[in-house]
Amino acid sequence: MTTQYCPHPILLHRPWPLRLLEAAADRAVTLARRIRAWHHGRAEIRRAAQAERELAGLSLYTLRDIGAPQGLIGQRRWQDEQDDAQWMSGLQRRR
Repeated sequence: MTTQYCPHPILLHRPWPLRLLEAAADRAVTLARRIRAWHHGRAEIRRAAQAERELAGLSLYTLRDIGAPQGLIGQRRWQDEQDDAQWMSGLQRRR
């Protein structure tokens, strides 16, 4: 059997300045984790919004080909119809 010594003494009672410092460090770590989680959540929202914008730029046929949800295809069809109607009304006003 071998006996080894602890590399540093284990304090059973810490003075109040050390306890305050440790509590402050724990709160700082907790705050840093919360901020990191908030940033991660915001990044997820930004990525989802970017993906939605990119999908909105695709044509109706491309959306069908990639198997987009029917709601998105219907929305794109409606948007195309509205764009066509505006274009036609603009042409009729010029006459």
